[in-house]
Amino acid sequence: MKNFYTYLLLFFILSCSSGQDEQNPESNVIEIPISTTNYNSLTNWYFHPNQPFNFLKTYDLDIAVIDENLNISSNIEVSNNAGINTGIDVFWVHPTHLENPPTFPSTVLIDNQDTNYIGLTILAQGALLAKYGRFYAPKYRQATPASFLSTVHTEEERAAGLLEAYSDIKASFQNYLDNHNNGNKIILAGHSQGSFLLAMLVRDLFDTNPELREKLVTAALGGMGYVYSLDNSTLGGWWQNIGLCKTISACGCVHYWRTYENDKTIPEPNTTFPSYSETLENSGLIYRITDENNDTFFQDNLIFDTQSSPLRYITPGNPYNFSNGANFVAFDNMYTARFKRESSVRTGLAVNYIANTSDQRPNELKDIESSIIFTDGDFHVKDYHIYIWALMQQIDEKINTCL
Repeated sequence: MKNFYTYLLLFFILSCSSGQDEQNPESNVIEIPISTTNYNSLTNWYFHPNQPFNFLKTYDLDIAVIDENLNISSNIEVSNNAGINTGIDVFWVHPTHLENPPTFPSTVLIDNQDTNYIGLTILAQGALLAKYGRFYAPKYRQATPASFLSTVHTEEERAAGLLEAYSDIKASFQNYLDNHNNGNKIILAGHSQGSFLLAMLVRDLFDTNPELREKLVTAALGGMGYVYSLDNSTLGGWWQNIGLCKTISACGCVHYWRTYENDKTIPEPNTTFPSYSETLENSGLIYRITDENNDTFFQDNLIFDTQSSPLRYITPGNPYNFSNGANFVAFDNMYTARFKRESSVRTGLAVNYIANTSDQRPNELKDIESSIIFTDGDFHVKDYHIYIWALMQQIDEKINTCL
């Protein structure tokens, strides 16, 4: 499988590199546009339980655990409920994958996207969440990198691109909610741009709606920025009533993580990102914009605290002959992780490579360290491989406790 998300955000991993917006005009309210994508058509979904052919429904989710000699030491059985109504549904929004996108804030039509590759990306990152129930993954008009990073366009221009992409996510979710939810609990999950758009959805539809908040198991917002607040409650930043999960078993909260190499400095946040957008705040998609002088940024520190602890790294098995045909393989005792804070705004999940020199397993994080796309030590493209097992542990606890 080609390197995860070729353009997977050339921008996003600038996601935490500082970029001051040179223009500060007065922000206006921009109405959320009406989506032009028809989500009654199953062709506008990557995965939908009602599709006559849904590759995910028959996808083997079992995980082969690989030891340092490339032998399978054990198998982890994971049931596939992508087409089964368990009372819980998963709504997944994929990260950016664009080739040669426009250099101005806008969106790229679905027909101009590599939908085959994006479908494989969804399998690699999110398929294991089909353990929990029916899996919905919409196609959408992706916002261009300039919609997130440009310093030569106004904040309103950047917001306009994001709002068009968001209109598709809102329309697809509303279609699911109106026609398929039938009272089920909901897991929201995404990565990078997908997480940003879900963060807007959480504010727009869930934050002030107690009935919808009651349905929310968790919103797993991998790799976005940022969860912030004035105090340790984590409330009152992007969302008014929904904050970071404070206990493993808590429901109706947010899981957020962003991964870095343990020995590298965590970059400053990027001020062109949506959480700094007054237009998005005025349009109802952010409760309050970031105030770096007073806010503190937060990340998950429930599974991985300030002391390093073992990490189970899970990656697609298809590229490796030692997988013996397994779609997923796990590497244990190869990495550790810890919650790392360097300032009130610079925080992340710090990952350390600990394998012996004789370990034959591939270190998938090594190439990222020298990538020309990402800043040195930024593991953004592997956020889900690094954290998916810890996320599933927490979702299991939530289901046992809250449902």
